[in-house]
Amino acid sequence: MSGHDFIRYGGNTTAVEVTNDDGNRLLIDLGTGVTALAAELMKGEFGKGNGTLPVLLTHTHLDHIQGLPFFSPFFIKGNQIDIFGPEPAGEPLKQLLQDQLNPHYSPLYGLENMAAGVTISSIDPGSSLPIEGFEVTSGYLPHGGMKVLGFRITADNKTCAFLTDVEYPDTGPTPEALALAKDADVLIHDSMFDDEEYATRRGWGHSPVSRAIEVAERCGVKQVSLFHHNPDATDVVIDAMEQKAKTMTEIQLSAASENEPIEL
Repeated sequence: MSGHDFIRYGGNTTAVEVTNDDGNRLLIDLGTGVTALAAELMKGEFGKGNGTLPVLLTHTHLDHIQGLPFFSPFFIKGNQIDIFGPEPAGEPLKQLLQDQLNPHYSPLYGLENMAAGVTISSIDPGSSLPIEGFEVTSGYLPHGGMKVLGFRITADNKTCAFLTDVEYPDTGPTPEALALAKDADVLIHDSMFDDEEYATRRGWGHSPVSRAIEVAERCGVKQVSLFHHNPDATDVVIDAMEQKAKTMTEIQLSAASENEPIEL
């Protein structure tokens, strides 16, 4: 959502930048948040056609790829953008992204019309990814009727676990999720609902705040960022959810906010 009730936490869909001390960067997902990031990148090497960017896709639901046609570094010759994501059932990942640029939806008419070099590679969960400056592993997470990728990213002896768009079975967090979050310095976790609302929203593929806290406490996480807010949640609602969550755990905790960096 957008408007005066949604100013502090923002209304863009998922796009998270991770950087290390040497200036290497990677991007998680291509939601609408990439438009603001693109404007910053274009002030530097990406505006000159000298930029390189790895992109990790959790999955191809529209809110996680709808920024694809509007990411301006794609339009500059010389830039190199390497996309890694899960292979969907029944259709290659490259074809799904190509469909996003179908002429009925986009004047770009296809990935081949982007000036930058673009590669698209499917991820084998559990394997390491060839990304300079980072150690990246992934694992499948349950998300309604499909599986998405969660990521564990380590750089400069610090680890970030990214577990969004996940709804665990009644038996609790899956072994894959716990392995990704083990001893992480920060856990960015799906927290779309408070527990009361979740009781009426089971099966939507998203988690209540208590699940994020459970994963953090079981895994020895140092800091939690509540992520993937309900699109209907105003700043006031998210503030209240954050304050209630802080009473549920001793772990440092905050609600993710647009343009609010987490420094480790």
